[in-house]
Amino acid sequence: MEASEAIRRIFWRHRWLLLILVIVPAAAVAVKQLAHPVTYTATASVQGQGTTPDTTTQVSAIQSRVTAVATNPAVVQQAITAAGVDRNATDVARHEISVTPLGTSAVMALTITDPGREVALRLTAELGTIVVSQLNQLGITDNPELSALNKSVVQLTARRDELVTKLDAATSSGVASTSVQAQSLLAELSATEQQLATTEATSQQVLTSLSANTGASLVSSPSSATQASRHVLAYGALAALLGLVIGLLFASLREVARPTIAEPAAGARELGAIPLGDAELRGDQVNGIDDELAGRLTVAARRVGAGTVVLTGPVSGTRLDALARRLNTELSSAPLAPARPRSDGDWLAAPLLASAGPPGDGPAVLLESGPPTVVTLRDIRLGDGRVDAALVVALPRFAPHSSLDQAADLSLATDWPVLGVIGLRQSRWHR
Repeated sequence: MEASEAIRRIFWRHRWLLLILVIVPAAAVAVKQLAHPVTYTATASVQGQGTTPDTTTQVSAIQSRVTAVATNPAVVQQAITAAGVDRNATDVARHEISVTPLGTSAVMALTITDPGREVALRLTAELGTIVVSQLNQLGITDNPELSALNKSVVQLTARRDELVTKLDAATSSGVASTSVQAQSLLAELSATEQQLATTEATSQQVLTSLSANTGASLVSSPSSATQASRHVLAYGALAALLGLVIGLLFASLREVARPTIAEPAAGARELGAIPLGDAELRGDQVNGIDDELAGRLTVAARRVGAGTVVLTGPVSGTRLDALARRLNTELSSAPLAPARPRSDGDWLAAPLLASAGPPGDGPAVLLESGPPTVVTLRDIRLGDGRVDAALVVALPRFAPHSSLDQAADLSLATDWPVLGVIGLRQSRWHR
């Protein structure tokens, strides 16, 4: 199947369906989006951490951390309370807050959408401040490593104080500082103080590292709120594309289930015949035929020696009868043309003789036989055994492919050759 034929069968045949499936969903989605209330957006810039991220993976991690804090219903409720507005914290957290990175930096754009312009401004400003505060505490308050180090510091401090108390008691009781007991307490106290100093240094390093990795700050608060786009064009285009895909899928499945013929000429090629011409229909009446159709039909019939042309095709019997009558009218009104001699000097076979002038004024000239008679398949009986008949298939555009198989089977069963194909088209007024 040629590409142009496939385009005609799938696109052009189903053009109205495709147009409807493209226009109607797009219009419906556009109307729905335009019906949404107007909303406003305000944006605050929040720096997620103090250090610059090295990779896009780190940027994504910062974005996830900021989003997790900003969409926490408890945090959103704090911002709503601070802004003095009446909003549902859960709905705002789920649907009205978005966080997007600004390039590859640690700065994130915190955006809130709200039907009220002033509400969007106040809520975004308060939420940005609270998110920064939460980010700076994140990882320090509940850090397990820092908690373990602080616990060790407390235990070592208590042990050091206990050793100092024991050493003071031994000294006050008259035990010399050079005694074994005193030396043992001093050695244990020194080791405890050394261990305490090491633990405190490690804790400070962890705290410094956490502070450097957090280091969140509010870069800018929103100064104005802009009207949010309702994405009419984007959603309309997506709906139109979805409708087009569904239409093409339906058209393709329909063509696979019931294949058609894009043009009568394509059917003629498959039958191994020629396109004889087109006939224009207005309803069940023939409005006109091609100028060359009658002549081509006569030449094709004489070429195979057929005196009867049998019309068949996937159209109603009324239309075939109207076409047969119109063809018979055209053929009967066509003048007879003199036969031409063949190259070997013989004349074409014809039963009629006529003089070129008055008797005795010149040689006789052979005239061609009369035109064939056009009938429909239901006008004859297949059992009559006609040997001078030939088939002509009348095909409209997008005729079922099975009609070609039926014509080929009829030709094999009756031994009638297929002269050609007549294309049927509806007049523009009727379309």
